[in-house]
Amino acid sequence: EVFKSVSSGINAEWPLRPGYTEQLGICMLNAGSDMSSSDYGQALLIMGDYENRIGESEHKMIKNAYIKFVKPFMEAAAKEGAINSERRTLTALRLDLDAAKNRVRNAKTAEEMKDLEGFVDEAQKKFDEQYEITREMLEDRDVKNAEMVVHVEDLAKVQVEYFKAAHELAVEMEKKKVPTATLR
Repeated sequence: EVFKSVSSGINAEWPLRPGYTEQLGICMLNAGSDMSSSDYGQALLIMGDYENRIGESEHKMIKNAYIKFVKPFMEAAAKEGAINSERRTLTALRLDLDAAKNRVRNAKTAEEMKDLEGFVDEAQKKFDEQYEITREMLEDRDVKNAEMVVHVEDLAKVQVEYFKAAHELAVEMEKKKVPTATLR
């Protein structure tokens, strides 16, 4: 559920709603526009612009995190559900096979045993087919798990890039010369 809401917001063609940093920037820009003739208004305009740029950097990080980690993770989780379903089917078929073999063992006559062996052969065939399907899915999952490690590393890189960009903008914002009012 959480991943569906994240993916629907990120995949949307319309822009994401402003985050807290951008909301702060918008407030600062609006207030700065109202007081643009004062030093305080100019300072708000400058800082509001930086807050918006940090917010844009955050949106970029969220979008990249979705593409590089969340989407592949959701696909892997869906496949894991299919694997579990196939495993349950395999277990049920194994139980059917065991039951058919027990019926043959408990047969009273040779004719009854011969009739029941057809059920054993059919149960064995179904079990073997399901076993192959499940085995192939598990082998594919092992390959996908190795790929998912790369996606986790990609997520870490995306976050490092974001925090680096946000830090650089914050340092630049701090160093920015803003008009200072003279106190009397």
